[in-house]
Amino acid sequence: MLEKILKIKQLVLLPVLICTLLITSCQPSESGTELQELRYGGQLYPEEYLLKGQDFWSPYGLKVEHTLFSSGSENNQALISGAVDVNIGSDSKSVSLFSALGEEAVIIAASQRGDRYSTMVLKSSGIESWDDMVGQKVGIRLGTGAEQVVRRYLNQRDDLNWEDFEWVNLKVEDMAAALADGSIVSFTAWEPTPAIAQATGDAVVMMSYGEIALTPVLIHTTRTYAEEHPDELVAFLRGHLDKMEMIENDVDEAARIAAEAASSSGAEVSSEVFKTIFERVDFSMDVDEDVIASLEDTASFLVDIGKVEEIPEFFVDTSFLERAKQSQ
Repeated sequence: MLEKILKIKQLVLLPVLICTLLITSCQPSESGTELQELRYGGQLYPEEYLLKGQDFWSPYGLKVEHTLFSSGSENNQALISGAVDVNIGSDSKSVSLFSALGEEAVIIAASQRGDRYSTMVLKSSGIESWDDMVGQKVGIRLGTGAEQVVRRYLNQRDDLNWEDFEWVNLKVEDMAAALADGSIVSFTAWEPTPAIAQATGDAVVMMSYGEIALTPVLIHTTRTYAEEHPDELVAFLRGHLDKMEMIENDVDEAARIAAEAASSSGAEVSSEVFKTIFERVDFSMDVDEDVIASLEDTASFLVDIGKVEEIPEFFVDTSFLERAKQSQ
């Protein structure tokens, strides 16, 4: 049974670990049995390229089938259908997942948070704030977290509204070119698109949104998988902790590996771009009070704008991450 559960609606953490055994060695599992392969549904996030470029899991006896999905909706469906055992997604996709799976869904760790979204303008434009863009064409991918963070920012302004701007719905891969050729005066997107635009053109960050909305990226599994494969989850998170440590302590090497992995998959992103992202975004893994509050706030916002009918009940089990930290 999952015994350390956080019901976010109640903000009550039941402080009972899933088991009392501590990992005392680097054996594949506490029982000494071989770990089963774990199927992981990733996304096109910067840290995911680092995981693609270096095997952080085999030192812990775990083989991971790591699939990168192009959208959070596809990734969620893979977990719901049983095609993957663990997946990753933004706070808004966590809301969708819990709306679909209910208490069968469980958050086991975070992957990133903070300044994940930025509004980019041309350095030569003279634009310094949203006030300078009223009535102009601005790029965004509607229906994404980028739209949500901008709406939340504008909701805080008494003198600006969503309707004050001409929104151009663009794919993220087209945004930098549209900004460069003057089709739009700005775009708002998630990393790595802002860092790529900054490194390859005249684009600069006008504003980032970590203080507006933490927008954490979260790692999920199912209650059934967690109950049946606790050792696999601990080994899996040990690899993620090593990934985080490399980003924090050897950012140049992390950026080099991620850039090589991106190139191998057909995405030409320089190591300097990855270094910018790794230094800009917070990749800590704890599901702390700030992450919890942000997730609940996102769910409330989605209800307010009619994206979901009600706030789902969220469940968090931090025992696997705690055990992974104990064995590092």
